[in-house]
Amino acid sequence: MNIPIFFKSYITKAYYLFVLFSLMAGSPLQVDAGFFSDFKTMVLGTNAIANEVNETESNNTYNSQTVPLLESSINPDFKNINIQEDAIIVQDDSFVYSSNFLGSSDIKFEKSSLSDKMYVYTVEEGDTLSQIAESFDVSLNTIRWENNLSGQTISVGQKLNILPVTGVKHIVKKGDTVSKIADKYEAETEDILIFNGLSIGDGLKQGDVLFVPNGIIKPVVVANKKTSSGSSSGVSFSNTKAPSGYYVRPTTGIITSPYGSRKGGFHYGVDIGNKRGATVVSAASGVVTKVVGGCAEGRSSCGGRYGNYVVIQHPNGTSTMYAHLNAVTISLGASVSQGQKIGTLGNTGRSTGPHLHYEVRNANGSTMRPPV
Repeated sequence: MNIPIFFKSYITKAYYLFVLFSLMAGSPLQVDAGFFSDFKTMVLGTNAIANEVNETESNNTYNSQTVPLLESSINPDFKNINIQEDAIIVQDDSFVYSSNFLGSSDIKFEKSSLSDKMYVYTVEEGDTLSQIAESFDVSLNTIRWENNLSGQTISVGQKLNILPVTGVKHIVKKGDTVSKIADKYEAETEDILIFNGLSIGDGLKQGDVLFVPNGIIKPVVVANKKTSSGSSSGVSFSNTKAPSGYYVRPTTGIITSPYGSRKGGFHYGVDIGNKRGATVVSAASGVVTKVVGGCAEGRSSCGGRYGNYVVIQHPNGTSTMYAHLNAVTISLGASVSQGQKIGTLGNTGRSTGPHLHYEVRNANGSTMRPPV
């Protein structure tokens, strides 16, 4: 049995203390923890060690500052792992919320008195309608329709109503239903319900403000003898559904965020997650109309939060956008064929992991569900 030193004779105690001080004086400053443990056992006995362990465990309360840090089980940049079917990436960049302005933090705006989901922006020196639309991430026509504008002309000090989503605003009238409103603006009933937090069967009240994601105001067609008998040179298709077979998938990977309405928000494209550096190709033939490069990871506002991106205009009147690229391998004005490499998948802009944000846009600015 191990007898604590304090129960031994005075001479024995003095001897042990002399040995202890001799050892400490001749040892390096860094002493192995086991030495003190052995000495404590010698001095206080084995029960002291057990009591110390219990006391440490009972008094060691972990919090966010003291708890041991564990490496995340999800690698957000997908750099050295394989994509799994159940892998999920939350992309902050891709959702437009009415209460969370995602454009440049330098832009000043106020809430509209008509709806807390709308903004009012006062035009400043040097502003263009295109820049304002891009900053608020809505189409040019969305601003035009809401403010009864034509062309690009705006003036300093002018106040513009900005909707929370690309589309139109509708004031409910007597006899209106969600399906009738959807038909009027060539929109999807489901998108209207989800965006406005409605359910099938909910009654609409006169005077209520509804937002119609991707809704359009149809132009007034004036009969013209020269063109009435002829056919349009453009390709006619749904405002919300892409023509079948026209586009190919721009990259490999899994869909980490689908297209469509969220309550109070809308995801204009699809997010395809994959490893950084995966090849991105043009979904259809066309001409490169916009290239943004030079964005490094971590610069969340670069490229208007989309990071490095490319826009391609197609012969059918639509355009496609490829965002968060790691690198752009195509130049502005270049003609590309379907399936031609235009860049590599990345994590630039406001992004929580490597993925491609891919959009298909109509000429009127509305977006379509990409066929992927």
